[in-house]
Amino acid sequence: MKIQSVICGLILLSLSVNAQYKFLANNASDKYKAKIFVQDCENTICSGKATIILYDKISDQEMQTFHSEDLSFSLTEKQNAKIGWLDLGKYQTPLIFGDFNFDGLEDIAIRNGANGAYSSPSYDVYLSSSNNKFTLNEDLSKIASENLGMFEIDKKTKLITISQKNGCCFQKHTSYKFDSKKGLSEVSSVIEDTSIGDDVTVITQKVENGKIKRSVQKFKTKDYYEQ
Repeated sequence: MKIQSVICGLILLSLSVNAQYKFLANNASDKYKAKIFVQDCENTICSGKATIILYDKISDQEMQTFHSEDLSFSLTEKQNAKIGWLDLGKYQTPLIFGDFNFDGLEDIAIRNGANGAYSSPSYDVYLSSSNNKFTLNEDLSKIASENLGMFEIDKKTKLITISQKNGCCFQKHTSYKFDSKKGLSEVSSVIEDTSIGDDVTVITQKVENGKIKRSVQKFKTKDYYEQ
């Protein structure tokens, strides 16, 4: 009876996977490719629970399996999710690859809903190690899920920058350094406030030697945004 139960379970699992919509992500990374199984696709929107299987591009070796509660992404009107194994474009895939902690290894961010500000995309961020294993990083996942979409990285300065917004007239950009042991530490921030007349108030904060230096400047809005 136990053997029969196991066999039935495997059959049900196989049917569940086969019932999902299937995609390929072959162009998002120079090193990796992926197979994506997502629960729902209606019109041009795919979403819901998903499984992502990552492969090495050269050896075709399976690297690791990931899961997302809501792998939301869009298709073009010409793409038909029902044909099976639809190849997603480089900037269409819900997977983002990059060296997020500046250690020379390629990491992966996986779309998981729209939980950011103003329903912007949210991501789970996994960091790679020298043995090609990916581990979820809570600090990076948090800032990639609570702000205006995915953070930006600057390879030259080795800074990670998030963007925030409050209504029409308040924007804030905050830059962090990442340390594998200490996590994220704020380096600087810039606030742009256009709520008063034709002026923009720019508040800049920088952390130097453990102290915060703050400056406030005012510009004409048309001049500031033409720079």
